[in-house]
Amino acid sequence: MLHFKAMQWCWDNGVKFSPFPMVSNGSILKIVKSENGNETLGKAKYTPDNVYLKINELYITIYNKNNPNV
Repeated sequence: MLHFKAMQWCWDNGVKFSPFPMVSNGSILKIVKSENGNETLGKAKYTPDNVYLKINELYITIYNKNNPNV
């Protein structure tokens, strides 16, 4: 349940992550971070099977970094 709380906190604070296909069939993905409209493309490559696990991890990491007492 923490990832839902972390996602909501990030969205409320202008941070969003989304997968970005590197090939037309979507088999290789990178993650785009959008922070208050500024987009950054990550360097790591993911498969469709593991990209959302990493996105959830990123939301939780940012949430924990900004809410250390939670």
